[in-house]
Amino acid sequence: MVTTVITGCTAPNEIVPFREGVLRAPSYTLAADYCSAKSLTPKWIGRAPAESGVLFQCY
Repeated sequence: MVTTVITGCTAPNEIVPFREGVLRAPSYTLAADYCSAKSLTPKWIGRAPAESGVLFQCY
């Protein structure tokens, strides 16, 4: 018997909302690429909790 467990985790390369107006990315490169795709510039907020990536905003 095979059991599949679905968790609330996100893909390791996914950009996710962190709090109002702030996003979390696994790396600075992915954050910069995300903003560039929207013709915006990243503003670095800092490291995400537990070293889980970087916090940023696009403007």
